[in-house]
Amino acid sequence: MVRIPFKRLFLIIKMYPPQVGYFRPESLGEALEFLEREEAKVLAGGQSLIPMLKLRVLRPKYLVDIGGLKELSYIKEGDTISIGATTRHFELASRRIRGLEILQEAASKVGDVQVRNVGTIGGSVCNADPAADYPAVLTALDATMKVRSKKGTREVKAHDFFKGPFSVDLNPGEVLEEIRIPRLEGYRQTYRKVVRRAGDFALAGLALAIKLDSGVVKDVRIAFTGVSQGPHRAKEAEKVLRDSKLTKDVIKRASEASTSGANPPSDSRGSSWYRLEVMKRLLQTSLEVMANES
Repeated sequence: MVRIPFKRLFLIIKMYPPQVGYFRPESLGEALEFLEREEAKVLAGGQSLIPMLKLRVLRPKYLVDIGGLKELSYIKEGDTISIGATTRHFELASRRIRGLEILQEAASKVGDVQVRNVGTIGGSVCNADPAADYPAVLTALDATMKVRSKKGTREVKAHDFFKGPFSVDLNPGEVLEEIRIPRLEGYRQTYRKVVRRAGDFALAGLALAIKLDSGVVKDVRIAFTGVSQGPHRAKEAEKVLRDSKLTKDVIKRASEASTSGANPPSDSRGSSWYRLEVMKRLLQTSLEVMANES
């Protein structure tokens, strides 16, 4: 008999998810019926869920695979853009939506090509990783989440939907059905993030949308990822910028104000101090580019 050292055996066990039941519904209604009866987790693309299962962070009784439901995969354009929860990252990355260019930019920076081909916007949003790309973008854009259960639907604003690290406003038996985002006409938009290597989660990332009229800031939306327990809306920086011109002094004061209320973690990838400095530099350089273009 081959004897395997305990440490190596532990690592081998950790490589595989625990045993779990699997259900693949043919419709959203069928999925909701099952979720009401059983203790289950929803599986869409699996790019976040499967690693968590492997690490035994989650041990559900069943997985409900909604990834193949065509009724949840769509992009509908109007004054409000509606995006189905199982829409793949690559679909958003390859489609330029007028008035929401920032969404294409953010989607193109999610993971790598393999992740973008399989992962879904709904799966990423509901995982709510504090360093993920979409939560900051959706918070800056004042998006609305349409949540469905057997009892009906309800709507939750993005800033209320993200409750904390890996925690969202979804009750047992509920599924994120759709994301609705108002089209931002006339806004300059950008999503930038700093990573240690390609495909990594952000050390810090910035979602910025700004509307200028004769060089004066009429509206501005600023949100960061990777610097707090969830997406960080930089309200103080927005106050500095609103109704002002993008002068060097205003840009500097806004960049300094962007860290107000942020509480970045310190880990092996970077210290809290470093992330705060990255926040300020991301906003400063982005605003300088927009000032030079106006």
